[in-house]
Amino acid sequence: MRTKLIHHRSNRGALMAAALMLMVVCGIFMSAWVSLMSTRASQVSYLEDVCKRHIGVESSRLLGWQYVTSRAFDVNNSLAAGQNTTLGSDIGSFNSGTGWNNLNVYTSANTAGGMTTVFPYNHTGLRPGATYLSVEKLTRPSVNVAGNIDDYNSWQFLKTMPPVLNGDVFCIYRKPDGVSTELDVYASTGAGSAGHNANWTVQGRTVLHDPPSLFVRSTPSPLQLPFLTKSLYIQSHSTVEPPSIPYPVYGTDLNGKALLPSNMSVVPSTTGPVDSSGSSNFLGYLNVVRNNNNPDNSLWHFQDREAAAGRTPTITIDVEKVFNSATEAYWIAEQATPTYTPPGWPSGYDTKLKVLFIKMDSAYLKNMRIYGVVDQIIFVGQSNATAFDNAASLKPVIITIMPNGSKGRWVRDIRFERENNRRHVLAFQDDNGRPIELSWVNNPISGTEFRWRCVLVNEYQTLMFNMPSTLTQSVRWIGGVMTNWTVKRRAAGGTNPSRLLFTSDSDPAVPAATNSGPAFATFLPRDAWLESYFLPVAPP
Repeated sequence: MRTKLIHHRSNRGALMAAALMLMVVCGIFMSAWVSLMSTRASQVSYLEDVCKRHIGVESSRLLGWQYVTSRAFDVNNSLAAGQNTTLGSDIGSFNSGTGWNNLNVYTSANTAGGMTTVFPYNHTGLRPGATYLSVEKLTRPSVNVAGNIDDYNSWQFLKTMPPVLNGDVFCIYRKPDGVSTELDVYASTGAGSAGHNANWTVQGRTVLHDPPSLFVRSTPSPLQLPFLTKSLYIQSHSTVEPPSIPYPVYGTDLNGKALLPSNMSVVPSTTGPVDSSGSSNFLGYLNVVRNNNNPDNSLWHFQDREAAAGRTPTITIDVEKVFNSATEAYWIAEQATPTYTPPGWPSGYDTKLKVLFIKMDSAYLKNMRIYGVVDQIIFVGQSNATAFDNAASLKPVIITIMPNGSKGRWVRDIRFERENNRRHVLAFQDDNGRPIELSWVNNPISGTEFRWRCVLVNEYQTLMFNMPSTLTQSVRWIGGVMTNWTVKRRAAGGTNPSRLLFTSDSDPAVPAATNSGPAFATFLPRDAWLESYFLPVAPP
């Protein structure tokens, strides 16, 4: 009996010890759990603070980018120093720093080579090549305004460049508003003198600013641009949309193979305001022939600038009266029997063809504004190799061609006689997309290639290139194209893409001396864009 009692007491002791051990273990577990939960709560609190600070910094970066993009590309924009723009404390804000006064990026003459320091500037950036720079700096406001946001410097590099001098040889911009038909640089239509195709070669980049401009109901999708080009760059927001975008475009490389667009980051660019609101700046428009909303990127106003500076006067051709002078580089003639018969002659013309002659290598050549009071323009090139070489040294000129009043008469026929090496801008502006025939006449100075140095700017005019009548002859257009409407080649000249070459002004096949007078870049329209560098400031 005593043995059983001792055994029973021993069991009770063991149970009590086990219970005590369980209580100790549970206590340790609960203590560890509470400690872990406390630590986790602290971690979550810190993470919440980190996330808020990260969101605040990112919001500040985007707020500054949006502000500079929407304001700094307008004409003569100003921002007072020390001004705070805020979404709210801890949410996002920036301070204007030293601000800016009458900022105009299109008049900047700064380049990387002329800057004291370029840190943290990448002189090539997202669009390769030399650019003009305007540099502004935004900073974080004081803590009582910005809240709990890390300190930073937001560098804004406003860049501009004449695209045709930077490798963008064939630039296709957004078509004019209110036009239901497609911007045609791709379709093959008909045959003979009435047909046209897109068989040419671009020895440089083709840049497409607005793919939807090429599409109507009948446009094939995906669309292959048939002309040969070294590279294709789609400079449009549509490139960052999902793969199912409704306007897919690809190109054709110099070997005739399919060419995918460049995958470089899309940086919205603009030629400047197209209206007074500034809301359309980055939509791919081309408005540079006569743009009163942005005179510092307008060819018409460049002509006024050169005249005001006493460098080159501007001649206006607004009457068709016969004119000739030994001290001018142009003359007007009336021809009952045209030297070069325009298509359809004499149907639709007066009894005499009104012809304007322009001598490209004359020292007397001025900037010209030509209205549709003449029917035909003959650009007279150089007559021999020496004159051709010397023409590159002549000062550049700007020649604008417009209708004679709204939907009035327009120049319908352009002839390029022989070859030309003088730098100039030839700009067309119409209000109804009416056709102009471009043709080469006479013969090249030597060989079989017509070389014509010129930057072509086209706003809502249909331009038709007619190949030389001799099938072994070809055309080399040196300088590039900026267009927002149809540029095609007449089918009568065949389909060989090597017969029409578009190259840059730096074409190594036709080297040229530097021109006298101001740099040619100052005569050319610019594209502008923003590259932003957001740099945290290390704590003290």
